[in-house]
Amino acid sequence: MFSHLIIFCRIVVNAIPFNLLHLFPLQSLSKLLSSAGLLILFFSLPSFGQTTIKGVIKDKHTKQPIPAVSISFSGITGGTVSDKEGFFQIRVSKTIKGLVFSAIGYKKLHYTMSAKESPYVNIELEEASNDLDGVSIVGAKKPRYRNKNNEAVELIRNVIANRDKNRNKQDSTVVFNQYEKLNMSLNMGAAEIPTSSFLRKFPFLLKTADTLRIPGRALVPLFMRERLTMLQETKDHVDDKSVVLDEKQSRVDQGFDEDGVDEYLNHIYQHVDIYDHDISLGSQRFLSPISSLAPEFYKYFIADTIKDVKPYVVRLAFSPRSKQDQLFMGEMLIPLDGNYAVSSVTLYLNKAININWVNDFQASVEYQRDKKGQYYISKSTTAMDLGLFKGKHSLYGIRTVATFDYRIGNNKGVVFPKPRLLSARKKKEDTFNRPLALSSLELNAYKNIDSLKVSPKFKRFMSLSTLVMSGYNKQGPIDIGPVTSFYSFNNVEGTRLRLSARTNEDFSDKWLIDGGVAYGTKDKEWKHAVGVIYSFKPEGILRFPLNSITLKSSYETQIPGQDFSFIEEDNFLLSFKRGVDDKRLYTRKWSGEYVREMENHLSYRVGYRNQEFTPAGGLFFQPASGAPLVPNLQVSEFTSEFRWAPKEQFFQGKRFRRPIKNGYPVFTLRASTAVKGFLGGDYTYQNLSLNIFKRVYISPFGYSDVIVEGGMILGKVPFPLLSIHKANQTYSYQIQSYNLMNFMEFMSDRYANINIDHSLNGLVLNKIPLIKKLQLREVFSVKVLYGGISAKNRPENDPNLYKFITDKDGVQTSFALGKTPYVEGSVGLSNIFKLLRIDYVRRFTYLDHPQVAKSGIRARIHLDF
Repeated sequence: MFSHLIIFCRIVVNAIPFNLLHLFPLQSLSKLLSSAGLLILFFSLPSFGQTTIKGVIKDKHTKQPIPAVSISFSGITGGTVSDKEGFFQIRVSKTIKGLVFSAIGYKKLHYTMSAKESPYVNIELEEASNDLDGVSIVGAKKPRYRNKNNEAVELIRNVIANRDKNRNKQDSTVVFNQYEKLNMSLNMGAAEIPTSSFLRKFPFLLKTADTLRIPGRALVPLFMRERLTMLQETKDHVDDKSVVLDEKQSRVDQGFDEDGVDEYLNHIYQHVDIYDHDISLGSQRFLSPISSLAPEFYKYFIADTIKDVKPYVVRLAFSPRSKQDQLFMGEMLIPLDGNYAVSSVTLYLNKAININWVNDFQASVEYQRDKKGQYYISKSTTAMDLGLFKGKHSLYGIRTVATFDYRIGNNKGVVFPKPRLLSARKKKEDTFNRPLALSSLELNAYKNIDSLKVSPKFKRFMSLSTLVMSGYNKQGPIDIGPVTSFYSFNNVEGTRLRLSARTNEDFSDKWLIDGGVAYGTKDKEWKHAVGVIYSFKPEGILRFPLNSITLKSSYETQIPGQDFSFIEEDNFLLSFKRGVDDKRLYTRKWSGEYVREMENHLSYRVGYRNQEFTPAGGLFFQPASGAPLVPNLQVSEFTSEFRWAPKEQFFQGKRFRRPIKNGYPVFTLRASTAVKGFLGGDYTYQNLSLNIFKRVYISPFGYSDVIVEGGMILGKVPFPLLSIHKANQTYSYQIQSYNLMNFMEFMSDRYANINIDHSLNGLVLNKIPLIKKLQLREVFSVKVLYGGISAKNRPENDPNLYKFITDKDGVQTSFALGKTPYVEGSVGLSNIFKLLRIDYVRRFTYLDHPQVAKSGIRARIHLDF
């Protein structure tokens, strides 16, 4: 069972790579990662000498739970509000004589507490009605909600009008300290504890299980992180600074990559600020209840006015107009001091909402005024119950962030100390200077991981988990793999057998050596590859920010124009392709590259590569003059790349990195120049390209992934050195490739393209009866490619250039784009079984080309919120 918990942390990546798909025990995974009931998670630390009362509020006649019921005390100040399931919980240090329950549309109920009262009460409220003499009204409809002449809406419009004035926008430099703690626990049914095979394997965990925090559930703490950071924020954010003063984590450090999981948890537990236009939750965006568009999508109700404080405070409840929309429910406190500012807010999700992984969510944010009268976040708490499918087990986490020593004004004299990272790795004693005390659940997370580290059963499990998650089997300082590339096949090599390995951190923190050999049973050719990376930093080879040099040498096959960023080209699952796939290049290559990344996520690469291309299969280098076939082509090329990814996040592994899309753009500029005669180079040319990626959120209408790219080649070159556009002949749907274009079908020496992939997040399907229970999401895309080949690079104009590619019958299969762009689009459904996306893809232009598919069905594994 613990193995499935670790697998959860690995597959939370935006899309599972092909080389891992067949390794996941999905049936067992779905059982483990599910969550049990939809309860709101309360985060108050337990204290001694308190009275705790909890219960559920229901409609007396329908027996349905009533959300947003205001609960106050008789005789003393204080109170709370019920959650979306009608559940409430109260902790006070005084004796409670009675409770008062009030909600819009219901009669107020005064409930008297007896001395022997049970701590769990069931409350039933009656609908309010007006009795008329001699008239009986049956089945009367509730009045329709309207914004016009609504006091709650008038109040929220004033809040919206004053939002920018009240929001802390850092008109001058602000310096503050921030403390964060994040605790993750396995959430299981309390009744399962005696029969749990997981707890039987690790009985010491049973002693730390918390059965009081959530009724009927047991929380087994497994992860704990604390971080103290000093931050500086400026109005234009040019001089922003962030220094980690100290950090402490519960870490395994035994093959399982906690740094990658740590970064993904940062992506899930994002900053929550009601003053933003929308609020992030994983990869989704939710419209804030005080955004300018909010009154068109939310309903507002004045739940209570607190009059025992000065000035009075209004408790304003809000909920979506349509419960299926990606919007919050909750309440906010608004002091009636003329500023129309929100002093605190509680947010939670409706159970009908179409969002994956999150079975339960609640966030509470408290604001304080600075000396300029603007509001900043003083403390926020976010709790989530995470699971892929509904069932018995899930992950329950609480993240608390508190702000201290908030200073506004002239802070030029402030000195930022040097960072202290991961203190828990270096020392056993707990010297972390935390401003907030830890609960027993949080303290036990540290104890449990320390005990797991020395468990023989856990060590054996970690070895298996490393193989499942990475495709590599660790043998001392060597990792053997990836196992999904040991066997594959294609039309040129036939059956391809491969054996490869790499060094790991046990070998060195500064050196990485990888290599392998492969053999094709059809072409009877041996291939090989070897690479060495040296890091100038002691923290690790691939740890951000990189500062390393790489040397590689290889003799391999490749599909011209294809770039597999995250998986091996000889992955077994990529062996299955549609249409004709009989053209390959044997590439003999050696290269060197220096990589440097900056803290501001600006990076550059400079290097040199020498490549010799030999055609294979149905590919030939035939001069247009009719001269004999050219056996090979050699290029000698200097390369460079400049990349800027502001506020970039990525899932960082020990030997890999995968980006997390967070709404910020990524700019990549590449430039290379080849020199004829230098170390055997046959051609001189320059290659330039610019790629821009941006995820655009359009709350509440989903989001679009937009890719814009353009490039050009300066110089006279044969077709293998042109820009060969990325085609996809597999049956998977690939975002950055053209899914109905054939390999090497289009080539250009100048081009521009735009790809738009949009998800509506179930905006329409969530409103259709029965269909909405499937929680499907609408997706559609459009891809447009402009390009062309200049006259000097066309073989009909130069007999020394190679003829374009033909099939076995001599029919041309490679072309230059004309005035008409290549266009394809798709419509589809995602979130099928929470794992699958299926698209109907249609090609709209160049339908007269040979061997093309005009339409098709494509699928891909896609895990997302």
